[in-house]
Amino acid sequence: MTQLEAVIFDFGGVIVPGAGNTEALADTTTPLGRIEQEFGLEPGTLWRAQYMNETWERLRVGDGTHELWHAAVHEALLEQTDAATARAVLQRLGEPRPVEFNDGMIELLQRLRGRVKVGLLSNAAPGLEENLRDHYRIYDLFDDVINSATVRLAKPDPRIYTLAADRLNVAPAACFFTDDLAHNIDAARAVGMTAHQFDGYPRLHEALIAAGIDAA
Repeated sequence: MTQLEAVIFDFGGVIVPGAGNTEALADTTTPLGRIEQEFGLEPGTLWRAQYMNETWERLRVGDGTHELWHAAVHEALLEQTDAATARAVLQRLGEPRPVEFNDGMIELLQRLRGRVKVGLLSNAAPGLEENLRDHYRIYDLFDDVINSATVRLAKPDPRIYTLAADRLNVAPAACFFTDDLAHNIDAARAVGMTAHQFDGYPRLHEALIAAGIDAA
C-alpha cells in the first residue's frame, strides 16, 4: 500500500455544512434546507434551482457571471412559487452565510498541518478564494486551494483530481480525498486516490487512522 502523503478536502458539505444536495434533499439542518422550511418550499427545491441548471454548470468552470446565474435561479423559483416569495428567497440566498464549521473539522485541519500536505478541492463559483481568506479566515490552513471556477475544471472530471495531486507534488495514489457526494468519491478512486464519503467527523477520523494517517 502506498504511503499517504496528502489529505484533500471538499469544502461545502465537509469543512462547512453543505447547502443540501441530491443525496440529502429532506435535510432541514442545511443552509438551503432551513430556507426551504422557512418559506414552505418542497425539500430539494433550492438545490435544483441553483445547481441543476446549465448556468451553474458553466459558472463553476469560470464561464458566465453571478448575475446570469441568479437570473436562472429566479426563473426556476418562479416555476415553484409566487413572484414575491421567489424574490424573498433570492434575497436570502444572496446573504453571506454565517461562519459555521462542521464539528471537529477545523481542529482536524490544524492537527494535519505539518504531518501531511493539506489541500482543498471545491466545485465553486468565482470568489471562493476570497471567501476563504476574508469570511471564513481558513485559507492558510491549506497548502493548496483549487476552485473549479479558477482552474476551469470541475469534479468529477478526472483531470481536476490529478491537478490537485500535482499541485501538492504527490502522486494521486498518495492522496486521501473526502467529499460528501458519492460520484465525486468514485471519480477520486478511479484516478487512484484513497477516498472516503464524508458523513461526519467521527467516521472521517476513523478512516484517516485506518489509512495510516496520523490524525489523532
